[in-house]
Amino acid sequence: MSRRTTIPSQPSRPFSAGTCVLYGIGAGLLGVAAMTAGEKIEQFFTGRPSSYVPGYTLARLLSVSNPEKDGMFRWNMAMHYGQGAVAAVVRAFMSAGGIRGPFADFMFVSVRLAIDQTLENWVGVGALPWWVSCASHLHLQ
Repeated sequence: MSRRTTIPSQPSRPFSAGTCVLYGIGAGLLGVAAMTAGEKIEQFFTGRPSSYVPGYTLARLLSVSNPEKDGMFRWNMAMHYGQGAVAAVVRAFMSAGGIRGPFADFMFVSVRLAIDQTLENWVGVGALPWWVSCASHLHLQ
C-alpha cells in the first residue's frame, strides 16, 4: 500500500462506511492498547504517577459528581479506549478517502489533540492551552 499523501486518480471507495467504522474501531482499540502498554513501561522506569484527567473528564461527561478514587483506573481506561476507538474512525475515513501518508498522520495528531482538549475544557477538567493564558495575560497589562 502506498504511503503517498494523495492518490492522483481517486478510485471508488473499496469499503462500505460500516466497514470503515469497524476497521477504525479495531485499529483504535489496538492503538490504545499499544500506547497504554508503552506508557505503563515508561511510568515503571521514571516513577511518574498516572494522570487521572481523562477519568475525571469521562465522569463529568456522564454527570458523575464524585467518582471513587479507587475506581479512577477504570474511568481512565474507559476514556482512553472510547476516545481512541472514536478518533480512529475519523482516521479510517481519511484513509479510505485517499488521505494517507505522513501528512495524514500529522493531520490526525491535530484531530486527536483537539478531541482531548475540547472535552477536557468543556467539562472544566483540563487547563487552557498555554497560548490562551499568555494572550490573556498580555491583554490585562
